[in-house]
Amino acid sequence: MKEYKNSLIITNVVMLLAAIAVIIAVKLHFSPIIADINNNLKDEIRLTIASSGLSQITVDNIARQQQLVALQVSDNATNAAFVANASASLSPAFQLLFPEATTKQAVNSSDYTFNFTSSFSNISANITALLWQLVVLLGVSALIINWAIFRLLKNLEKRLIAEVSSDTPQTSTFTQVTEQLLEQRQRFHQEIQQQHQKIQLLVKQVSMDNLTGLTNRHGFRKDLTDILSNEGENKTAILALVRASELNKINQHSGYQQGDAYLSDISRILIQVAKRFAETQCYRISGSDFAILAPSMSVSDAQKLAKHLKHLFDEYQSLNNYDTVAYTGLSSVSSGQLPEQVLSRADIALSKAQTESVNAWAFEQNDNQDQNLGQLHWKKVIESIIDNRAVMLLNQPIQAIHRNMKGYQEIFTRFVGQNNAMIPTDTVFAMAQRLDLIVKLEQVILETMISQCRHKTDGNARWGVNVSATSLQNSAFIVWLERLLLREPNIAAALVFEFDEDVLDRNLVASKRVFDMLKRTGSRSAICKFGKGIGSFRLFKELKPDFVKVDASLISNIERDSANQQFLRMIVDVAHRMGCQVIAEGVEHLEQKQLLENMYVDGLQGFLISRPTPLAKVNA
Repeated sequence: MKEYKNSLIITNVVMLLAAIAVIIAVKLHFSPIIADINNNLKDEIRLTIASSGLSQITVDNIARQQQLVALQVSDNATNAAFVANASASLSPAFQLLFPEATTKQAVNSSDYTFNFTSSFSNISANITALLWQLVVLLGVSALIINWAIFRLLKNLEKRLIAEVSSDTPQTSTFTQVTEQLLEQRQRFHQEIQQQHQKIQLLVKQVSMDNLTGLTNRHGFRKDLTDILSNEGENKTAILALVRASELNKINQHSGYQQGDAYLSDISRILIQVAKRFAETQCYRISGSDFAILAPSMSVSDAQKLAKHLKHLFDEYQSLNNYDTVAYTGLSSVSSGQLPEQVLSRADIALSKAQTESVNAWAFEQNDNQDQNLGQLHWKKVIESIIDNRAVMLLNQPIQAIHRNMKGYQEIFTRFVGQNNAMIPTDTVFAMAQRLDLIVKLEQVILETMISQCRHKTDGNARWGVNVSATSLQNSAFIVWLERLLLREPNIAAALVFEFDEDVLDRNLVASKRVFDMLKRTGSRSAICKFGKGIGSFRLFKELKPDFVKVDASLISNIERDSANQQFLRMIVDVAHRMGCQVIAEGVEHLEQKQLLENMYVDGLQGFLISRPTPLAKVNA
């Protein structure tokens, strides 16, 4: 279109130049004629004066006969002047085109002098008429040409619009334009489709869990809200919350890669069960928590789903020799309810399931006015554990591989509920932390451990026990622990208190106070999950522990990871210079054991050495 507009402009410029050329041609043609007329008039005036004599009458007659605009004759002998002014005048167009015509023509002789201005009456009208005809002709031509080009542009615009807006190819005068438009349209549609696919992929990535491939928490909240907000259709569904109860333990003892594999296996079990029920979706909503949302599922089908999950969890537990695998809490969902209300009800069901048999499930159908029912339930469970000292202790040996290293047994805790059912350890600690019962719970654990270890002390045995961050910062607990250790000096000398590196790093002042107290009472200290980075070495100088236990994530692939090998050598070198012994956690393969021995690690712990075994019978 721009080219056509430029053509229109060029056409108008050409028309203007043509008009100028015509005017110049007219001027060039008539200028000599005007000069000849003026010369002829000079001769005529001389002859008339010579024949008639110089008088006013003669001058008036000359001006009238020759149609002069003005005539002035001066007698040189008498200095008399004769002037005649005629009514004739020059047209403005003529004066504009031929300005020399308005110039007075002067003639000098020995007897008289005269000057005149001619009206050019014989050609002025013709020239003016010719000019107006040319102007009209050029104007009409310009209008016709502009109108024709305008019509052409409008028709072209309509055709192009029709070409662009039509979905089907049409026969067109502009075949090349049509082909180009079709090609551009196809390319545009392809780009739109590609952008749409990219947007869908981004939406999927935003709402997808990278590890398991399940929809994440954002997608779960959206789907749950869609069901709850649709009051017109009164939709119903079953919501199941599934908690992978062994995740923290697997991460701690086998490394994060094994923990990821465990979560992936859980997700495959959920997908396998969900496929049996139409429109059922699985989600991963947090680190260890999954959800299943089954629209229009009946309560009986929900129970079948839960039983099938428990069956597969039990098989997986037996295959991998885990204490538990996962627990399931179910609840019904219907339109008009609040998301928090539904999730709270399902969480209560999950809490009940965790206090029943291994990999159990529970169904919570009705709302309870007490929003803290879940916490109240857990408070009763934890208080029952504390009151009845329902604690089972397991021990896992740390094998010394050098003569100057004296191994010890790390103590693990398990909790027993009704009917001797095991309660997930991590959940008990988490809920005790939330309910402010963690200090009492750890006091019971330490008292139970000391009571059971008192009868096993032979002068060589040592036991390691982990202390939580809350207890580390609790002054009352530290005073209680110091008094307990001072009352039991033999047991105190056989105890190794283990603290996670992250906990110590966040509470360095309190950590230093506790480490000093342990040295005073004769106990030993260890930093667990050591080796998060170069900053770990700062704790050597500040705390001076007796042991450091290298995190299992550094050990899991150490036989193939040269960077981890170099980092571990650095840890061993610094630790030995500080008089500290190094223990490798999560040793599961013979190749790892052989490599670690060659790297002068002092002790090994892991399933290759031994699995945790009961320390004593349950105190009921």
